[in-house]
Amino acid sequence: MNTNTYIVGRGFLYWLDARAKLLLIVLLSVMVFFPSHYLALSLLFLLIFIIVWYSVGFKQSLRPLRSLLFIIVVMALFIPLTQRGGEPLWAVKGTVLVTREGVAHFATLALRLLIVTYSCTLYIWSTPMAAINLALRWYGLSYKGALTVTLAFRFIPFIGETFVMIRDSHSLRSASDSSQKERLRLGDLVPTVTSALVFALKAIPHLATTLEHRGFGSTLKRSSYKRLEAKGGLFIHFLLSVIILLATFVLLNSI
Repeated sequence: MNTNTYIVGRGFLYWLDARAKLLLIVLLSVMVFFPSHYLALSLLFLLIFIIVWYSVGFKQSLRPLRSLLFIIVVMALFIPLTQRGGEPLWAVKGTVLVTREGVAHFATLALRLLIVTYSCTLYIWSTPMAAINLALRWYGLSYKGALTVTLAFRFIPFIGETFVMIRDSHSLRSASDSSQKERLRLGDLVPTVTSALVFALKAIPHLATTLEHRGFGSTLKRSSYKRLEAKGGLFIHFLLSVIILLATFVLLNSI
């Protein structure tokens, strides 16, 4: 799995050290679950979205939102119905369907999901996978653990690209009629998923051989070909991360 999630972009996050960014992302993901008003979370998400937009472009910045759209729609349908207490906003024949507290609860959960997703996605997009591996090992995670995490990050886009490739190959075999083509696409969903699974299983021996050539499983102490170097000093990078976290904490508690 040679799929790399790194995207060439711009912004200070590409300059920030991978270890400082990892600390920033983890603490930020924890901080958003503290009791906060949904307006403060909305402002925080807007700032993160602008950063992602500036870093990788508007079209790329919409990809996490599209992937979460179905989940958000399901939340919008069920969460207001489960939160019946409070001031009614919509009632049908005396039956309260939506309350102000239910909408606020939905907004809080949806914004937390979006903030965590965009923050982690931006970290993966702005950091090479080798740097993520070294950052995890710098924090004390074993080589096997760091390799497992980075392989998981590679596996998801690998399966996604494989599925798209197989789906496109099936679509080329369909008839020229558009309606018949749509029916064939729906009918070929199970074979497409099966083919993607078989393709992934066939990649296991190649992955095992590559890991064996790199000394995986050896009892000798593992060395690193590449080293993380923080421009300007690692202390400056961690200081910037702490300043951003403090500013976020003040923002979440200001409303």
